[in-house]
Amino acid sequence: MSDFLAYRIPNNSIVKRAGKFNLIREDENHAEGFIFSNFNQNKQYLFTPNQSDFISKFQVHLSNEKPKVISKETYLLFGNRIIEFLRNQSFNKFVFSRIKKTQFDSKKTLQLFDTLCENYPKAFVYLISSEAEGTWIGATPETLLQSFNDSGFTMALAGTKEKTALTPWTEKEFNEQNWVSEYITETLKLNGIQNIENQGPYDSIAGNLIHLRTDFSFDLKNHNVLSIARNLHPTPAVSGLPKTESIALINQIESHELGYSRDLYTGFIGVTGKDTTQLFVNLRCCQLFNDSAFLYVGGGYTEDSTAENEWEETESKSKTLMSVLEKL
Repeated sequence: MSDFLAYRIPNNSIVKRAGKFNLIREDENHAEGFIFSNFNQNKQYLFTPNQSDFISKFQVHLSNEKPKVISKETYLLFGNRIIEFLRNQSFNKFVFSRIKKTQFDSKKTLQLFDTLCENYPKAFVYLISSEAEGTWIGATPETLLQSFNDSGFTMALAGTKEKTALTPWTEKEFNEQNWVSEYITETLKLNGIQNIENQGPYDSIAGNLIHLRTDFSFDLKNHNVLSIARNLHPTPAVSGLPKTESIALINQIESHELGYSRDLYTGFIGVTGKDTTQLFVNLRCCQLFNDSAFLYVGGGYTEDSTAENEWEETESKSKTLMSVLEKL
């Protein structure tokens, strides 16, 4: 039985293929093709296409277990605990995620993919239907790492507000942006990257949201692109700072205390090749079931956060997909 893959890199044509997602080693640095990883990087898959016809054979592979949704009350309770923790510990930032459920008819899966491609021309849009991982779809605005021959590119995307918001950026959002930018610069230098140039921060529109964004370009000569991507991931934009402690705390709060997993959300996803690699952070995504979609969203907490505002930010982020889901 085949797995199925459809994706559209910004400014490129849509690719739709049948094949198989196969697990690869976490240190397999020369994999070429479509690749995706979960958040914790302990599950990474490479797609091998076959000759089956995508359209006639397509089916939605369903996971056995539906993700756990927590109430707003629980989210706020833990959000306030996190803010208190940040005020008393040497943490700069922590990203707390949640899952939101909405109705969806899985017969409209391909229609959903095509509509996301139409609505979000600047996003990386993908659809994965895998026996191992179920069916996931997303439209992410964030590049993890791109390479074109010897030139590398990445971005810091941190700080979020509604496109209609008239309020200026706050110190909290500029701090978030600055921490991610510093992390990227330090990580690239630790990996032996030289000639790093940056531009920003500037306003970057993604669907119904505006983010603060800084672009980085650098020299990639003799460096392994996939290895650098794995070292960059997860950036503080999706985990927190300090990184190792934030990942441990995410697994403690989300997985152990609240009983849900990020799974593929905030993992990385995209295409690797000899001369060109385009990898993205898996944001604005959801997992599909027969009659429902489970959307994954998160908010970046600092000691200046309020839990209610972070809840509202996750609601805003869910609109990227919700606005399309509700019209199908």
